[in-house]
Amino acid sequence: MEKIRNLSLKATIILYMAVALGISTAFSFGLTNYAKHTQENIWYKYVDKEEYAESVEKENGSNYLASIPRIRSRLMSDKDVFIVEACDVIETWGDLFISFLFCIIAVSLFYQKKLKRPLRVLMEASNRISSNDLSFEISYANQDEMGQLCKEFEEMRGELVRNKKKLWSLVEDERTLRSAIAHDIRTPIALIKGNLEIIDEFYPLHRLSEEHAGEMIGKTIRYVDHLEHFVGMMKSLNRLVDMTPQYKELSYQEVLGIVYEILKDLCKKNEKIFEFQHDTADCILKIDPVFLMEVEENLLNNAIQYATKKITGTLTMQEDRMVLAIEDDGPGFQKPPQKLLQAYSKRKEENGSVHYGLGLFISKSLCAAHGGELRLENLKTGGARAEAVFGIKT
Repeated sequence: MEKIRNLSLKATIILYMAVALGISTAFSFGLTNYAKHTQENIWYKYVDKEEYAESVEKENGSNYLASIPRIRSRLMSDKDVFIVEACDVIETWGDLFISFLFCIIAVSLFYQKKLKRPLRVLMEASNRISSNDLSFEISYANQDEMGQLCKEFEEMRGELVRNKKKLWSLVEDERTLRSAIAHDIRTPIALIKGNLEIIDEFYPLHRLSEEHAGEMIGKTIRYVDHLEHFVGMMKSLNRLVDMTPQYKELSYQEVLGIVYEILKDLCKKNEKIFEFQHDTADCILKIDPVFLMEVEENLLNNAIQYATKKITGTLTMQEDRMVLAIEDDGPGFQKPPQKLLQAYSKRKEENGSVHYGLGLFISKSLCAAHGGELRLENLKTGGARAEAVFGIKT
C-alpha cells in the first residue's frame, strides 16, 4: 500500500484504468453471457420440445448443443418480450456502458485518493497567505507530484515568513537608529547650550576670565566635534550593530581627561557629587573617542536619573582591555539586567508615564563593536554598577 500511495500521478492513473478495464471486461463478459442465457431460457419455453430433442440427437459432433431459435415477439408474452429486448440491449451496448462506468469509478477513486486532499490543503494555504496569515504549516505525507508540490509550497511559505521577519527587523533597526540619534544628541547639545549660556551671561559683564572662557569654548568645540562625528556616523548606518570604530591613537592621560571632563560636567549640571578613580599607566591607546564618550554619557545619564547624591567613575586597564565603571547610590536595577539591555526596554517613571530606554542598548552595541561588552549588576552596599569594557590596542 505504501508503494501504491507514493506512485506518481501518471503511474497511478494507468494502474487505476488498467484495473477498471480488467474488471469491466470480466463483468461485461459475465453479464453478456447471462443475458444470452436468459434469452435462450425464455425462447425454450416456446419451442417444440420433441423437435428440439430430435435436432440435438442429429448433431454430428461439431456442436455439442443445437441452437435455440429466436422466437418472434407476437408469439411471446409481453413480459418475456420486455426481458428479451432488455437482453438485446445488454448484449449490444453492455460492454461500452460497463467500460464507461468503471472508467468513471477509476477516475473518481483517483481524484479521491490522489488529488482531493492535497488540492484542499493548497487551496486553504493559498487563502490564508492571501489573508496575510503565515502562522500555519502545510503537511502532506505522499511522495508523489502533489506531495512535492505541497513541500515546495511549504518552502515558499517558510521563505515568506523569513522575508517578513527580515523586513520587520529592518523596520525595527531603522526605528532604533532614528531613536538612537535623537537620544544621544541630547546630552552634547545640553552641554553645548549650558557652556554658551554661561559665556553669554558672564563674559560681557567681565565676570568670566578669558582663561575660563577659553576653557569652556574648548569644551564646546570638543562637544561639537563629538556631535558632528556621531551624526555623520549614524547617517551612514542602517543598523546600530553595523557601527565600526574609527580608531585614533590617544595617550592614556588624554583618555583620562576625556572621561573626567564628561563626568564632571554632567554631575555638576545635575547637582550630583562625583568621585573619579583611575590607575596609572603610560601608554598609547588605539581607541574610538566617540564610542567612549557616547557610552560614558549614556551610563552617566542613567546613573544620574537614579542616584541619590553621589556617582563614582572608575577607569582601569586590564591587559588588552579598558574598563569604565559607573556606580551610583540609588536603589539599583529593579529588573534583570539582560532585559534592560534590550532596545526599548520599558520602565515606569514616578509620574506614571512609560519610558522606552535606549541608552543601555546603545552602550551595549557600541561596546560590542569595540571588541568589548557591557555588564550590569547591583552593589551589595546598595546602588547599581555599569561596567563598559572596550577592546583596545596599546
